[in-house]
Amino acid sequence: MKDYVIYYTNLNQLITLSKKNPKKALKEVCDEFESLIWYEILKKMENSVLKSDLFPETLEKKFYQDYLYQEIARSISGHPGSLGDYLYKSFLKSNYFKNFKKVINSSDK
Repeated sequence: MKDYVIYYTNLNQLITLSKKNPKKALKEVCDEFESLIWYEILKKMENSVLKSDLFPETLEKKFYQDYLYQEIARSISGHPGSLGDYLYKSFLKSNYFKNFKKVINSSDK
């Protein structure tokens, strides 16, 4: 079972978006990273709960819980003041992002 499904299944889609709108691509990557952290936290919290045999662990239940945790993590992330927002603002100030267009244009050649 795959642990986490990223919306950008193809890295080329993200690279194309970064060429068109680098700030939007950076924001989406930061938000996705934050949601991945929240997803892992939710999974670990679920593993800390004691289990009983009253409700058996079925594959369907695991898939549903996994999907639920992914969607909860995505709804939590991306808000102002969150980790993703902090990362986004930090990367915008970095020298790498200031020279981002130069790096992208040199990689096309």
